[in-house]
This record gives sequence, structure tokens and C-alpha cells, in this order.
Amino acid sequence: MILTIKGAVAQQETERMSERINNSLLQRREQGKPHAGGKRQFGFKEGSYFKELNEGEAELIREGYRMLMSRVPKTPGDVARYWNSEGSTTPHGGAWTLHSVKRVYRSERIGGIVTYKGQDIGDSLYGAPLTREQWENIQKLLDGRATPAAQGSGKRKHVYSGFLRCGYCGSSMRVQWATIQGRTFRRTFCSSSQQGQKGRLGCGKVSRQYQWIEERLNEVIEAALLSRTPQKEVVPAEDLTGAISLLESRIRALRGRWKEGQMDDEDYFDSLTHLRAELQTLRAREATTVVRQSRVETDVLAVWMDSEPENLEPRRAIVASVIDHVDVFSIGRGRRTPPEITSIKITPVGAEEKDSTQ
Repeated sequence: MILTIKGAVAQQETERMSERINNSLLQRREQGKPHAGGKRQFGFKEGSYFKELNEGEAELIREGYRMLMSRVPKTPGDVARYWNSEGSTTPHGGAWTLHSVKRVYRSERIGGIVTYKGQDIGDSLYGAPLTREQWENIQKLLDGRATPAAQGSGKRKHVYSGFLRCGYCGSSMRVQWATIQGRTFRRTFCSSSQQGQKGRLGCGKVSRQYQWIEERLNEVIEAALLSRTPQKEVVPAEDLTGAISLLESRIRALRGRWKEGQMDDEDYFDSLTHLRAELQTLRAREATTVVRQSRVETDVLAVWMDSEPENLEPRRAIVASVIDHVDVFSIGRGRRTPPEITSIKITPVGAEEKDSTQ
């Protein structure tokens, strides 16, 4: 009986100690003090417990943010290559990769946000590489990139890779460099190992020079872009600044009443959770507007005319907005005259949907 009583008393004391520690940690978070443990994080000085910024790394984070949110947006992979070119390394001394860059921007500490058990508690007392609004914009951007990529948005070496298909069997045609009789050129061909329509293998009947096809398709893309009217700037339908400021002031007033002992803990945390949920909703809507405005198309033709290798992905995205696919047919052997324009069949975006409805 005595051992049972002592064991119950010890267990109760352990539970009370755990509760006191958790309350102490929660109060620190409410005061804007982040958790001081864990490994060093990129952007903060080692041993500073997230109180001091590493200005060089913080500037790289800000520059990466500008790259991701630019009107011709870059990818996390582009940011990783930029950081590596600047001689930067991860906190563990390794090279930057797409996934390690994403981990940096996914961390709430980069936006000066203090969390407790996964819940947003408030803003840090100390500086951060990004503001809360910038961090939320990045989350919206990364969440949007988590969806399956559209045709033409993947990493390729040629502008029209993935858009060309065999006119006989319907399988995707490959593009590669070839050397025949000392002459090096690009060719596109139907591979007999490539799956075509209805799961059948490619017929291997088509092998064409890629340059002539590329020149003809470039003319089509340029004509389509010239016929477009410039897109107008998207104007936000509502201004959420006042509503956000009002909620922030209500949260500060609520915290002040709780610290002065005018509110019970249970009422305080219930009210705080409700207000923070409303604030998070408004900030998400505001972040969506910022991301949409950053993506407004200003001069697509200028982007298309820039044929530098690093501009390949934006150019492929433009192709995907104009061309659905291109059927390529064989022109026979031994022909020296330029191919007929009818040897390729261009299907613009939306053409197949129109045919199915008629």
C-alpha cells in the first residue's frame, strides 16, 4: 500500500513538472522567443540561438525570394544553382539541392514566426531574413508547384521536346544530336522502343532534321504572340490591410489583458486560436493576390526572343500555351529540296476540345 501511494505521488509530481515546463515554454513563445535548441539553421549565426542573423546568408535568402517571385519566375533548383555559384554551402557543409532549398523556405523561422507544437503563436522578437508576408507568399508558391507539371514545363534540352509526335503511330518523338559522315546536326525520330497510342510501340518510320521543324514552329509561335493583346494588370478586388491590422491589434490587446491577469488561461487560448485562424485566412488571401500579381505577363514576346539556355523553361511554357502537339510525317529518302510544310501538322491548344464538342 505504501509503495502504491508513493508511486502515485511520484507520478503526479512528474505530471505537474511536465505541465510547468510546457507552460514555461508556451510563455516564452508568447513573448516572441523562439526555441533555442536544435542544429544551426541557414541564415542565423551559430550559437546565437536564432537571435542574430548571418547577413551574408540572409541576403542570399532574400535574393532567392526575389528570384522565385519575379515576373519570369525561377525554380528552387535555379536558386540552388545560384547559391552554389556564390560559394555558399548548407549548414552541414554540403552543396545546395532543390530539396535543401525548399527546406530552408519551409521553415517558419525564416519568416520570424514562432510556433509551439505546430501552432502559430506570434512573431519573433529578433530579426529574420524574410517578413511574415514574404514567407507566406513563398508557401503559396511552393504549394502551387506541388501539383503535376503541365506539358512543356519539365526540364528539357530542346524547346519542342515533348511536343513532337509521330504522324503514323502517335508516339512521342525524341530529339538528339547525331553525327553522320562527319556532319553533326540535331534530329527528331520515332523510336521503336517508345510507347504510342493504345500502348503500342513506336513504328520507327519517321526520322527528320530538327532544325527545319524548329524554324517553322518558331514562326508559328511568333505570329501567335504578335496577335495577342497585352494582358492588363490584375487589380486586387479588395484591400485586406485594414482587416489584418484590426485583427493584429485585437490579438495584442488580448495578450495584454492575459498578462495582466484579467483573463483565465482557457478563455485566452480559445480566443487567441479563433483570432489567429481568422488572421491566417486573411493573410492567405493577401498572399494569393501578391503571387498572382507577380505572375502578370508583361512582355511575352521579349521573353520568347531570348534564346539563351537559361531561358529554355520560360520559352517552353510559352510553347505550351500555343501548341498542343505537332504530328511529324516522313518525307522519304534522298530528297534535296526543302520539305513541304504539309509534312508537319500543328494542333493548337484547345483544338481537340472544340472538335469533340462539334
